[in-house]
Amino acid sequence: MSIYSKIVILILVAGILASCNGHQKEVEKLKGEVLEIHDEVMPLMGKIKEEQKQLMTASGKLMAADSAANKATANEMREVAKNLGDAYEGMFVWMRQYKVDFEGMEEEQVIAYLEEQKKKVGKVNDDITNALEEAEAY
Repeated sequence: MSIYSKIVILILVAGILASCNGHQKEVEKLKGEVLEIHDEVMPLMGKIKEEQKQLMTASGKLMAADSAANKATANEMREVAKNLGDAYEGMFVWMRQYKVDFEGMEEEQVIAYLEEQKKKVGKVNDDITNALEEAEAY
């Protein structure tokens, strides 16, 4: 084997190793971004349940006080409480389906999976944030 062949093989091996390392860095970056979004809203889960309970209690009191006059407001409050419950459940649905083990997957598949998960957890984040903003209006 000539020196030229050895240099070409060395360059190819170095390129392959650099490519693998680049993919691994991308995977780690995406995993971090997904978990960062999750960690941003996870502490709000208790607040969601608290707000939901307060809205249901308040709507019940409105209906007890004067059901005819307060029906529309009470129904709005129940709808907001439902949105809070849906947002809460959305987080747990996402967490149950999220894979932490990528065994048997090609790196490109892992990257595509994590990009999709980033979108999904971003939607969960938006749903939670929007539901809480809506609840705070009451």
